[in-house]
Amino acid sequence: MGKFSSPFRCCGSKGNNAAVDSDAHRNAIGNGTATRGIPDAETTNGHHGNARGGKRVTIVENDLMHVPQSPGEKQWCNGSHAGSVGSGRSSVYFDTFEGGGDDWQDSLNVESFDVTLQIDGQYFFTAKDDPTISAEAFDGIKMYPPLRTTELDPIPRSPISISNMDTLLHTYQHEGEGVNSMIRSEEADIAAGKAGVALEHQARRMTLLASKEMTTEYLGECTNLLLKELKMPNVREKGFPGELTEEELEAVKKFRSELQTRDPIYRQIVFALSAVEKEAYALCRFLRARKFDVEKVFELLDEAKVHYAKAKESDFYPDLEQALGFSRSVFLSQYPAVFSGNAKNGCPVLYLKLGSIQPEGIKCIVTVDKIARFFWNDVVHAFPSVLKTGRDFNPNFVRTENVTVYDLKGISRSQITSDTFEVIKAGNQVMSSFPETLHCLLIMNAPSWFGLIWAVAKKLIDPRTASKIEVFTSAKSGDKRLNELIDKSQIPSNYGGDGPSLVEAAAGGSSGPSGGRSKMVVINELLTMTKKKSEMSHDFELEAGQRMTLSVYTRCKTGASAELLRSDGGSMTTKIDVVGDEEDEPYSRTIGAVVGPGSFTVKLKLVSDPGVFLVLGSTDAN
Repeated sequence: MGKFSSPFRCCGSKGNNAAVDSDAHRNAIGNGTATRGIPDAETTNGHHGNARGGKRVTIVENDLMHVPQSPGEKQWCNGSHAGSVGSGRSSVYFDTFEGGGDDWQDSLNVESFDVTLQIDGQYFFTAKDDPTISAEAFDGIKMYPPLRTTELDPIPRSPISISNMDTLLHTYQHEGEGVNSMIRSEEADIAAGKAGVALEHQARRMTLLASKEMTTEYLGECTNLLLKELKMPNVREKGFPGELTEEELEAVKKFRSELQTRDPIYRQIVFALSAVEKEAYALCRFLRARKFDVEKVFELLDEAKVHYAKAKESDFYPDLEQALGFSRSVFLSQYPAVFSGNAKNGCPVLYLKLGSIQPEGIKCIVTVDKIARFFWNDVVHAFPSVLKTGRDFNPNFVRTENVTVYDLKGISRSQITSDTFEVIKAGNQVMSSFPETLHCLLIMNAPSWFGLIWAVAKKLIDPRTASKIEVFTSAKSGDKRLNELIDKSQIPSNYGGDGPSLVEAAAGGSSGPSGGRSKMVVINELLTMTKKKSEMSHDFELEAGQRMTLSVYTRCKTGASAELLRSDGGSMTTKIDVVGDEEDEPYSRTIGAVVGPGSFTVKLKLVSDPGVFLVLGSTDAN
């Protein structure tokens, strides 16, 4: 089955702009807001935090911190101001509880400090690292850590039911299980807290550092560290039905009640996926996105409702071919985002091959203002169908989430254009109505210059989404992680699995209620023609009985003439004029259809003005 989605899908409403001014941004080492953290310590804005072993750490800001490079060398802050708390200058100092001593230094060594300069999961941050990002955005990660899972969630002792709100409580689901169960529950809470801190650190690393530090190697090391930190058993995932506290349950009741009395559009957004998502899970999904703060959830809904209401007028474009003027397979030929298979935890898996995106090809087929129609169709009509497949396969799968894989193999800098980011923005605008639907995002085959992309891309996502991102610089490490999350039978053959290829999965999609056989695009040629290069052609072969329809898409108003020839016999099959009606508006013309066996050539010749022409050849999917 081939269903499709947007980049950075399910990142929810940003709320606060995460843009980082690389010139003004003060990095963790340079501005002194970071030191080698005592593991498990927590600090906020220069205040106290408790470290392992009962030690207290106080972090205050300074102009410069020097990290010791040898065991005998002392840490200093801004030269003569080292340790001068009352001098009027900021400093870094350590204070211990009575009897704690100064043995915290014994746990640190030169190697750990060296690592700190490059990658450190225990960095301490303050709000001044980037004042455009609210500290609360990170607090929510720690309170409700978005954990990766590799198996189905445990079945609750009692079925979750909105008519019996107590079933949403952790205490209700685990009542009477004895002392050992209570101990396991406490251990799970502690593990969840540690996981939350690890994910918070990942979000801060991914969203706060200046672009000059965003090397691909750094991002890869971030991921390696995160995965090590997350390897802890029996973690309880908070904020889901059956795992709520009394306070969280009261928030659910309040939210549900408010939805009954406020603008009906809010309720429509929250329950937009009601065909595959039970009410309790929808309510908790929105509340997790805002730390179970009901009023902040309504702020999120306020940001989303205008776009949602506009799309709703067209029923979210159920017939994509009618909405765009071409089939889903045509869009996917330029923007290959395909759902294929399910992860071990049941989540459908979305693959986006960024190296195959053609920005100029997208411009040949659609205007930016219409791109959002694809994403609305994708999330409202296509996404529920792949979720339903997961639920049909295993009724215990209850999440409304997907695992996303971005494959950067073959990507070039020419593909990273303003047009590419316009597509991303269109997708994010749609996804503001569907928070907490991303389980995790794997970025595979990141090139050496990926840090440059990330410096821009990170401005389009919020910290909670950043905590779900894993970056892999090699195919081997990416494939290993893929196999940890997804069974081989569900992995596409492109990635060494036993599942269908992504091309086959894409062809399995339906364009809408109009039905008809799905099309598979097998010729995808982008021809950039100029006055000096006014004629271009493409050769192809067909097997016996294979039928192909050739079409051309462009914005060039003066157009070109197009010919379809049998190159093995030299005879002309068809010849047409490709001419538009409006300036800079995409249009298409069908050149003709041919049947194999045989060798063929499609040839284009400019009429006058230069232009870009997209030639697609489609066959019926088997």
